[in-house]
Amino acid sequence: MNLDELQEAWALDCQIDDDHLDRESVTTPKLHSKYLNFLIAYKLKTTKMKADYNTLRQQKFRYYRGELSRDELTDLGWAQWQGIKPLKNEMEEFLGGDRDLNTMEIKVQYLQSIVEFLESIMNQIKARDWQIRNSIEWKKFISGA
Repeated sequence: MNLDELQEAWALDCQIDDDHLDRESVTTPKLHSKYLNFLIAYKLKTTKMKADYNTLRQQKFRYYRGELSRDELTDLGWAQWQGIKPLKNEMEEFLGGDRDLNTMEIKVQYLQSIVEFLESIMNQIKARDWQIRNSIEWKKFISGA
């Protein structure tokens, strides 16, 4: 699922049917399980993507320094770097402007946004029982019980 799909799913799942609070209270563990599974999956994806980013960054560092062999360049599908070998203090500028690294960084940030969204959902699910209990107490108060 992408972020939009998760947002749509949560928009449906977060609703509490005020007329059937008893059913709503027993759905909390199901919601917890559902979104916890998503959270774990996306945390693992984020970790993997960060590792891939670090590997690519190291390869790009070696690429700009002209340290990759012809076989490595062929495997990566890259042409030999024809520019001037950057100095150590210039390397961050080269890496920061690299299109492949920026594309992967955007993917990492996207996954981190999903993780943050799912963590927020988990916090809402933790508070769900309290919200249901307050609603029940309010109904009791209104009815004079």
